[in-house]
Amino acid sequence: MHFEVPKAKKFKEFGGEYVMIVISILTALALEHGVQSWHHRHLAHEASDKMNAELRLTIKEVSAALAHNEMKRQALHQTRDQLLAGIRAKTSDAELMKRFEQEWAEKMRLDMDTPTLHREAWDAAVANQAVTWLPREQLENYAAAYGALRDTSAYTQSGALMFLDTPRMLDTFSKARMGTANPQEIYLLADRMATAYDNLDGNLKSLNKLLQAVVEEQDGAHAAKPKP
Repeated sequence: MHFEVPKAKKFKEFGGEYVMIVISILTALALEHGVQSWHHRHLAHEASDKMNAELRLTIKEVSAALAHNEMKRQALHQTRDQLLAGIRAKTSDAELMKRFEQEWAEKMRLDMDTPTLHREAWDAAVANQAVTWLPREQLENYAAAYGALRDTSAYTQSGALMFLDTPRMLDTFSKARMGTANPQEIYLLADRMATAYDNLDGNLKSLNKLLQAVVEEQDGAHAAKPKP
């Protein structure tokens, strides 16, 4: 087998080829980095758009729940106050229970609206690591918003029911149907129900305020930057 040894080159020629090779490698790396950076910015921008849309949807649903709950909350406060006024005025139990059957029972029917608090866009952005390419301030804002969503969701599932004491509530209504309940028991139930609505709506209002601030800030950031 025959090998032909390449002829030796002058140092100047070798140096020129070496420089060209280095430049080619650096150019390829720079292009690859540029493509990856564009891809990461695109993923981050797309994730931000989806999270903004999801937060807007949540704001809309929370606002609808608040409007629904407010009517019920006011009715419960009115019922509670009227019951308390009757009890303090020494109105007879029979008369107050008659008013309960005719006026207050329907107002005390539980109809609490707990909206769906969406987290799908955030979960997807975490799963595909798009959140890691968001600017730090944006990431902190989204993390705060979705953290509040998580906490409020946990509260709506357990906190409101804690105030209601569901077994006792059902027992009181059952006693009212049997004619063995008294106005004091009905007042305590109305007070617990009103408190549950107050706490739920207070948390939902705080949540909506935070989400709205995050969305407005992110909209401003998007308007100031061209899309990738």
